[in-house]
Amino acid sequence: MKERFETWLAPQNDERREVAPLRQLGWAFLLAWVFCVFYTNAAGVLSGDEIPGGGGAAAGAPSGPSSMGAALFYAVLPLAASVATLAAIVLAEPRIGSPTSHRPLFAVAPALTTASTPFMFVSVADPGLNALLFGIGAVATGIGSALLWAMWGEYYAVIPRDRSEWLAPVSAVSAAVIVLLVSSMDGWVPVAVAAALPLLSGLCFHLAWTPEAARIEEALATAHRFATERRSPLAGLGRTGFGILVVFSIVSIAGMMSAERVEGIPLQAILLFSALMMAVVAAMAISGPRRISLFFLYRWICPTLVIGFAAVILFGQAGALVAVAASLGGRFTFCLIAQIYFANYAAAGRATPAQASSLGWLFVHAGDLLGLVLWIVFKPLMLAQPAGLTAVSVGCIVVLVTVTMAVMGETSTFLRIPEHRAATPAKESIGAKPSGATIAGMKTRTSCAPEGTSAEITASGVDSPIEAPTAQEATSESGAPQLDVRQAATSPIDADAAPGEAHGAARIDEIAREAGLTPREAEVFALLAQGRSIPYIRDELIISRETAATHAKHIYAKLGVHSRQELIDLVRR
Repeated sequence: MKERFETWLAPQNDERREVAPLRQLGWAFLLAWVFCVFYTNAAGVLSGDEIPGGGGAAAGAPSGPSSMGAALFYAVLPLAASVATLAAIVLAEPRIGSPTSHRPLFAVAPALTTASTPFMFVSVADPGLNALLFGIGAVATGIGSALLWAMWGEYYAVIPRDRSEWLAPVSAVSAAVIVLLVSSMDGWVPVAVAAALPLLSGLCFHLAWTPEAARIEEALATAHRFATERRSPLAGLGRTGFGILVVFSIVSIAGMMSAERVEGIPLQAILLFSALMMAVVAAMAISGPRRISLFFLYRWICPTLVIGFAAVILFGQAGALVAVAASLGGRFTFCLIAQIYFANYAAAGRATPAQASSLGWLFVHAGDLLGLVLWIVFKPLMLAQPAGLTAVSVGCIVVLVTVTMAVMGETSTFLRIPEHRAATPAKESIGAKPSGATIAGMKTRTSCAPEGTSAEITASGVDSPIEAPTAQEATSESGAPQLDVRQAATSPIDADAAPGEAHGAARIDEIAREAGLTPREAEVFALLAQGRSIPYIRDELIISRETAATHAKHIYAKLGVHSRQELIDLVRR
């Protein structure tokens, strides 16, 4: 049994890697911990029930009536600690490095989160001591969990895209199953199980984060820093970050519509609904034409929340469970899409892996925080009105639809690269070669690597210096990243990569130059050469089907081919 467990956890270099080993699913344990402790009552609320429906230790006010100040303290402190830690990571990363560059954090972050989780569920007679214990647990779990969020975000940024698109849904559905199991336990048992989840997540991360992963993360971070001008990491947030914050504020409010704590059979039914919703959305997002974007997610989460609020408007408290179900299902589904989405931004050179993940989850947690504060502050006023819940539901629908329309029209990203970037000649590049490798028709060069830092990454045995793309190279018409730097970093992490991938990319680039293809045509050409369909290209580049077909027609004419097979044969010559 011991040998089988070690074989399952240990890194594999053979055909067994075709099935994701347990260590790569470690994000599921972190996600399950968050939902057990904060977003549901799966672990119980041993310290009180002041905030019904909101769930978990975040609602851990002392038993009995409490003031608004006490309610804010118990609800806000854990999220505030997490938001502050994520902001600190973003600001400090350029100077002290990412969390994964400090190996002690691999043990400190999960151990701190695990050890402090029970403090959030302890209830003692002395209100002051109760607040002190909860405060210690809230701050410690906020710091530890934020570090784990950032580290797992870095991991998803360095693994191949196909792998991340498989791991995120499997991990999210696994997390829902874990929460379902914890919700069936009684007493301190669910608290103990929930507290152990960050430790399991940290163990998996320790085993999953290999030297190759660290090398690619360093290359991604270096490429981004030397491709962008020195500026605040919070610059250029655009409407997307604001949209995430507002939507999660509404999700948070929807989760607290129920007058009673949601637990037992109703909670388990909601968890089953969430798992089903995640499975359906994930299957549509990653099967066939890829739709990994926040735009695709808004198409699901907006109608789901509207249905939840409509149930409250029509049936009052009797429909509140529908709103809670919409909130929980929306949270789970958003998390699985966002994990891939933020990783793709980092892989496209839009931000360092630590910054992309930390900023993304900062918006999520800040939205939760805003929703909690609004609910607690306006709850007395709402309850004083006969149609208070109805008014809140109507207001949330209006805000949700308005923000969704604004975000869906955004053509930039929440981590923009300046439109104009002066060319910087390479002063000193350790090991850089005169001519850089190319990826899908776009050059990837290394500029100005600092002394002692290698900005090269190995692609199937071919050294390929990389440089983050410019804004024009990196974005599509709607701001979607067009260049995945991980494609240039086909390292030992990606055991399934084809040996001739680097050569094929160079061949595609050569043909594109000789035929005089435009940058957009070169992108379409690269996808056609991979055998991709027009619908796939439409969703991958976020363009219309007609535009994709027109580009394909022009490419065929310029290359003198009449079918996709002839095009593929041309590349393979």
